[in-house]
Amino acid sequence: MQVTTWWAELYDDLLAEVLLVRGDPADTARTLSYLISQLRLEPGSRVLDQCCGIGSLALPLAQAGYQVVGVDQAKGYVARARGEASRAGLSVELHAADAFEFVARPPCRAVLNWWTSFGYATDDETNLQMLLRAFESLEPGGRLALDVMNLPGVLRNFAPTVTLRRQTAHGEVELARESELDLARGELRKLWRYTLPDGRRVEHVSTVRLYMPHSLAELVRRAGFVDVVLHGELDASPLGLDSRRCILVATRP
Repeated sequence: MQVTTWWAELYDDLLAEVLLVRGDPADTARTLSYLISQLRLEPGSRVLDQCCGIGSLALPLAQAGYQVVGVDQAKGYVARARGEASRAGLSVELHAADAFEFVARPPCRAVLNWWTSFGYATDDETNLQMLLRAFESLEPGGRLALDVMNLPGVLRNFAPTVTLRRQTAHGEVELARESELDLARGELRKLWRYTLPDGRRVEHVSTVRLYMPHSLAELVRRAGFVDVVLHGELDASPLGLDSRRCILVATRP
């Protein structure tokens, strides 16, 4: 398929430093606790991290004793994760490949797709392909955890502009994200404006498909999954209007 558009440019080293480097070990621990519980992982279980980025979850999962497979389209991110895994003495199987096409072999006990790494195509049939690859990567009885933005919460608390400042190895970087909702097309478009320490500016754009929770659940069922459950937080509380995220858990029969 080779679907390559805005995300091939957006996910660069700059974004990794500003958004992907996780500085809160407690948050990572809460995420791992949720995943281990909801995916029903047993010691040594094989897990696919679909769209693994720089390994923010893949490496901690490997550190916890799981057999981790990771895939991401950003070759630089995969190389960075491999380097960190090597320095930590971790065995992690990492692939620079298209998650719309990649299937883990042998199959896994669980697949996770985290931090809104789903819905990047503007049509359902293309996005469905990623769910099908997750289904094909699972052994029977295996489970999927999919974490995306909670659209009702986005609409309820829509913020046209969000500005972040992060300290990096090169100094403070400012990121201003300007968001625009296209409700007719079901899309969220963003303009990403970075201001670097030396005053230079870098811009990227992104477009994410918007899914109401029930529509996302239906797409997951179309991929073949059953027993779909929706959570709103890492404590497995029910999804609500003010939930910060929409976390879907489902099973391959």
